[in-house]
Amino acid sequence: MKYVLITGASSGIGKALAEKFAKEGHNLILAARRTNLLKIIKGELKDKYNVDIIIYTVDLLDSDEVQKFYAKTKEYDIEVFINNAGSGDVNLPWNSDIKKIEKMLDLNIKALTTLSIMFIKDNLDKDVQLINVSSTAGYNIISGEITYSASKVFVASWTESVAKQLKRLNKKIKVKVLAPSTTESEFIEKALIHSKNKHWEINAYKKQKKLRAKSAKDLANEGYKLYKNDKILGIIEDNNLKLSNGKYDNIRWI
Repeated sequence: MKYVLITGASSGIGKALAEKFAKEGHNLILAARRTNLLKIIKGELKDKYNVDIIIYTVDLLDSDEVQKFYAKTKEYDIEVFINNAGSGDVNLPWNSDIKKIEKMLDLNIKALTTLSIMFIKDNLDKDVQLINVSSTAGYNIISGEITYSASKVFVASWTESVAKQLKRLNKKIKVKVLAPSTTESEFIEKALIHSKNKHWEINAYKKQKKLRAKSAKDLANEGYKLYKNDKILGIIEDNNLKLSNGKYDNIRWI
Protein backbone atom coordinates (compact mmCIF):
# COMPACT_ATOMS: atom_id res chain seq x y z
CA MET A 1 0.00 0.00 0.00
CA LYS A 2 1.47 3.35 -1.06
CA TYR A 3 1.30 6.56 0.99
CA VAL A 4 1.77 10.31 0.61
CA LEU A 5 3.54 11.75 3.66
CA ILE A 6 2.90 15.40 4.58
CA THR A 7 4.55 17.30 7.43
CA GLY A 8 2.86 20.31 8.98
CA ALA A 9 -0.43 18.65 8.09
CA SER A 10 -2.62 19.94 10.94
CA SER A 11 -3.62 23.21 9.26
CA GLY A 12 -3.19 25.56 6.31
CA ILE A 13 -1.37 24.30 3.22
CA GLY A 14 -0.54 20.93 4.77
CA LYS A 15 -4.17 20.22 5.64
CA ALA A 16 -5.32 21.33 2.17
CA LEU A 17 -2.70 19.13 0.49
CA ALA A 18 -3.90 16.20 2.60
CA GLU A 19 -7.47 16.71 1.40
CA LYS A 20 -6.42 17.06 -2.25
CA PHE A 21 -4.33 13.89 -2.26
CA ALA A 22 -7.05 11.99 -0.36
CA LYS A 23 -9.63 13.19 -2.89
CA GLU A 24 -7.43 11.77 -5.64
CA GLY A 25 -7.36 8.40 -3.88
CA HIS A 26 -3.97 8.51 -2.14
CA ASN A 27 -3.40 7.03 1.31
CA LEU A 28 -1.84 9.45 3.76
CA ILE A 29 0.72 9.74 6.53
CA LEU A 30 0.09 13.04 8.30
CA ALA A 31 2.61 14.53 10.72
CA ALA A 32 2.39 17.55 13.03
CA ARG A 33 2.64 18.52 16.69
CA ARG A 34 -1.09 18.94 17.35
CA THR A 35 -2.49 15.45 17.79
CA ASN A 36 -6.06 16.64 18.35
CA LEU A 37 -6.18 18.38 14.97
CA LEU A 38 -4.60 15.42 13.19
CA LYS A 39 -7.25 13.12 14.67
CA ILE A 40 -10.04 15.40 13.43
CA ILE A 41 -8.54 15.59 9.93
CA LYS A 42 -8.05 11.83 9.86
CA GLY A 43 -11.69 11.21 10.75
CA GLU A 44 -13.02 13.69 8.22
CA LEU A 45 -10.89 12.52 5.29
CA LYS A 46 -11.30 8.82 6.04
CA ASP A 47 -15.09 9.16 6.08
CA LYS A 48 -15.16 11.35 3.00
CA TYR A 49 -12.68 9.58 0.73
CA ASN A 50 -12.26 6.08 2.20
CA VAL A 51 -8.45 6.14 2.16
CA ASP A 52 -6.05 4.82 4.77
CA ILE A 53 -4.66 7.54 7.04
CA ILE A 54 -1.85 7.25 9.58
CA ILE A 55 -1.03 10.12 11.92
CA TYR A 56 2.20 10.91 13.74
CA THR A 57 2.69 13.44 16.49
CA VAL A 58 6.19 14.83 16.02
CA ASP A 59 8.10 17.95 17.00
CA LEU A 60 10.44 18.58 14.08
CA LEU A 61 12.43 21.06 16.18
CA ASP A 62 13.81 18.09 18.10
CA SER A 63 16.62 16.38 16.14
CA ASP A 64 16.14 13.09 17.96
CA GLU A 65 12.41 13.13 17.19
CA VAL A 66 13.16 13.82 13.52
CA GLN A 67 15.38 10.74 13.36
CA LYS A 68 12.88 8.54 15.21
CA PHE A 69 10.00 9.81 13.08
CA TYR A 70 11.82 9.05 9.84
CA ALA A 71 12.77 5.59 11.10
CA LYS A 72 9.07 4.87 11.69
CA THR A 73 8.09 6.07 8.21
CA LYS A 74 10.43 3.49 6.66
CA GLU A 75 7.87 0.84 7.58
CA TYR A 76 5.64 2.21 4.80
CA ASP A 77 5.84 2.45 1.02
CA ILE A 78 5.99 6.22 0.56
CA GLU A 79 5.37 7.44 -3.00
CA VAL A 80 5.47 11.17 -2.21
CA PHE A 81 7.22 12.88 0.71
CA ILE A 82 6.10 16.51 1.18
CA ASN A 83 8.17 18.69 3.51
CA ASN A 84 5.58 21.35 4.23
CA ALA A 85 6.20 22.25 7.90
CA GLY A 86 7.60 25.74 8.31
CA SER A 87 7.31 29.03 10.17
CA GLY A 88 7.92 32.72 9.55
CA ASP A 89 8.90 35.99 11.19
CA VAL A 90 7.91 39.57 10.37
CA ASN A 91 10.60 41.83 11.78
CA LEU A 92 13.72 43.73 10.95
CA PRO A 93 16.47 41.16 11.59
CA TRP A 94 17.89 43.04 14.59
CA ASN A 95 14.45 43.31 16.16
CA SER A 96 13.73 39.60 15.94
CA ASP A 97 13.26 37.35 18.94
CA ILE A 98 16.37 35.14 18.85
CA LYS A 99 14.66 32.02 20.20
CA LYS A 100 11.90 32.34 17.62
CA ILE A 101 14.49 32.73 14.83
CA GLU A 102 16.42 29.69 16.04
CA LYS A 103 13.25 27.60 15.93
CA MET A 104 12.35 28.93 12.48
CA LEU A 105 15.77 28.03 11.07
CA ASP A 106 15.69 24.61 12.72
CA LEU A 107 12.29 23.90 11.18
CA ASN A 108 12.61 25.56 7.77
CA ILE A 109 16.16 24.42 7.08
CA LYS A 110 17.54 21.81 9.47
CA ALA A 111 14.55 19.46 9.75
CA LEU A 112 13.66 19.80 6.07
CA THR A 113 17.21 19.11 4.91
CA THR A 114 17.67 16.16 7.26
CA LEU A 115 14.42 14.51 6.18
CA SER A 116 15.16 15.23 2.52
CA ILE A 117 18.62 13.67 2.62
CA MET A 118 17.41 10.54 4.38
CA PHE A 119 14.49 10.09 1.99
CA ILE A 120 16.60 10.67 -1.12
CA LYS A 121 19.32 8.31 0.08
CA ASP A 122 16.79 5.53 0.64
CA ASN A 123 14.98 6.07 -2.67
CA LEU A 124 17.57 7.06 -5.27
CA ASP A 125 16.42 4.49 -7.80
CA LYS A 126 12.72 4.34 -7.00
CA ASP A 127 9.77 5.96 -8.74
CA VAL A 128 8.97 8.35 -5.88
CA GLN A 129 8.85 12.10 -5.33
CA LEU A 130 10.15 14.53 -2.75
CA ILE A 131 8.38 17.91 -2.77
CA ASN A 132 9.82 20.65 -0.56
CA VAL A 133 7.60 23.63 0.12
CA SER A 134 9.57 26.86 -0.22
CA SER A 135 7.94 30.23 -0.99
CA THR A 136 8.01 33.00 -3.54
CA ALA A 137 10.16 34.63 -0.84
CA GLY A 138 12.77 32.02 -1.76
CA TYR A 139 13.09 33.75 -5.12
CA ASN A 140 12.38 37.39 -4.17
CA ILE A 141 13.56 38.64 -0.78
CA ILE A 142 10.87 40.44 1.24
CA SER A 143 12.32 43.43 3.12
CA GLY A 144 10.19 42.96 6.23
CA GLU A 145 10.92 39.24 6.35
CA ILE A 146 14.61 39.01 5.46
CA THR A 147 15.52 36.10 7.74
CA TYR A 148 12.45 34.11 6.75
CA SER A 149 13.11 34.84 3.07
CA ALA A 150 16.73 33.71 3.44
CA SER A 151 15.59 30.43 4.96
CA LYS A 152 13.35 29.86 1.94
CA VAL A 153 16.17 30.84 -0.43
CA PHE A 154 18.05 27.92 1.10
CA VAL A 155 15.10 25.57 0.58
CA ALA A 156 14.62 26.68 -3.02
CA SER A 157 18.28 26.69 -4.07
CA TRP A 158 19.16 23.47 -2.22
CA THR A 159 16.17 21.55 -3.55
CA GLU A 160 16.55 22.78 -7.13
CA SER A 161 20.27 21.99 -7.15
CA VAL A 162 19.74 18.50 -5.74
CA ALA A 163 16.96 17.88 -8.26
CA LYS A 164 19.22 18.87 -11.15
CA GLN A 165 22.13 16.81 -9.84
CA LEU A 166 19.91 13.74 -9.52
CA LYS A 167 18.76 14.21 -13.12
CA ARG A 168 22.37 14.46 -14.32
CA LEU A 169 23.13 11.19 -12.56
CA ASN A 170 20.04 9.53 -14.08
CA LYS A 171 18.50 8.73 -10.73
CA LYS A 172 14.84 7.74 -10.73
CA ILE A 173 13.63 9.79 -7.76
CA LYS A 174 12.09 13.16 -8.64
CA VAL A 175 12.77 16.16 -6.38
CA LYS A 176 10.65 19.31 -6.69
CA VAL A 177 10.00 22.74 -5.18
CA LEU A 178 6.53 24.15 -4.51
CA ALA A 179 6.80 27.93 -4.00
CA PRO A 180 3.50 29.43 -2.78
CA SER A 181 2.79 33.12 -2.54
CA THR A 182 0.64 34.40 0.33
CA THR A 183 -1.83 31.67 1.24
CA GLU A 184 -4.81 31.78 3.60
CA SER A 185 -3.70 30.07 6.81
CA GLU A 186 -2.65 30.75 10.39
CA PHE A 187 0.93 31.21 9.14
CA ILE A 188 0.68 35.03 9.00
CA GLU A 189 -0.63 35.39 12.56
CA LYS A 190 2.15 33.14 13.86
CA ALA A 191 4.76 35.03 11.85
CA LEU A 192 3.65 38.22 13.62
CA ILE A 193 4.24 36.83 17.12
CA HIS A 194 6.96 38.93 18.81
CA SER A 195 6.86 41.43 15.94
CA LYS A 196 8.25 44.81 16.96
CA ASN A 197 6.65 46.61 14.04
CA LYS A 198 4.27 49.45 14.88
CA HIS A 199 0.58 48.67 15.23
CA TRP A 200 -0.31 50.48 11.99
CA GLU A 201 2.47 48.64 10.15
CA ILE A 202 1.13 45.28 11.31
CA ASN A 203 -2.41 46.20 10.23
CA ALA A 204 -1.16 47.36 6.84
CA TYR A 205 0.83 44.13 6.47
CA LYS A 206 -2.22 42.01 7.28
CA LYS A 207 -4.40 43.98 4.88
CA GLN A 208 -1.87 43.64 2.06
CA LYS A 209 -1.49 39.89 2.65
CA LYS A 210 -5.25 39.38 2.78
CA LEU A 211 -5.73 41.11 -0.57
CA ARG A 212 -3.12 38.87 -2.23
CA ALA A 213 -3.87 35.61 -0.46
CA LYS A 214 -4.65 32.46 -2.39
CA SER A 215 -6.91 29.93 -0.69
CA ALA A 216 -5.17 26.88 0.74
CA LYS A 217 -7.48 24.70 -1.35
CA ASP A 218 -6.44 26.44 -4.57
CA LEU A 219 -2.78 26.17 -3.59
CA ALA A 220 -3.21 22.45 -2.93
CA ASN A 221 -4.68 22.02 -6.41
CA GLU A 222 -1.59 23.72 -7.82
CA GLY A 223 0.62 21.49 -5.71
CA TYR A 224 -1.07 18.44 -7.16
CA LYS A 225 -0.40 19.74 -10.67
CA LEU A 226 3.29 19.95 -9.79
CA TYR A 227 3.18 16.37 -8.53
CA LYS A 228 1.67 15.21 -11.84
CA ASN A 229 4.21 17.19 -13.91
CA ASP A 230 7.87 16.46 -14.67
CA LYS A 231 9.01 20.04 -13.99
CA ILE A 232 11.16 20.84 -10.96
CA LEU A 233 9.56 24.11 -9.84
CA GLY A 234 5.96 25.09 -9.33
CA ILE A 235 5.83 28.77 -8.30
CA ILE A 236 2.82 31.02 -7.83
CA GLU A 237 3.29 34.21 -9.84
CA ASP A 238 0.48 36.71 -10.40
CA ASN A 239 -1.71 34.24 -8.49
CA ASN A 240 -1.15 31.53 -11.12
CA LEU A 241 1.01 28.41 -11.13
CA LYS A 242 4.07 28.55 -13.36
CA LEU A 243 5.96 25.33 -13.96
CA SER A 244 9.61 25.32 -14.97
CA ASN A 245 12.92 23.55 -14.45
CA GLY A 246 13.88 26.10 -11.85
CA LYS A 247 15.53 29.48 -11.51
CA TYR A 248 18.86 28.61 -9.89
CA ASP A 249 20.90 27.95 -13.02
CA ASN A 250 24.37 29.02 -11.92
CA ILE A 251 25.50 25.62 -10.64
CA ARG A 252 29.19 24.86 -11.23
CA TRP A 253 29.32 21.16 -12.10
CA ILE A 254 32.59 19.54 -11.08
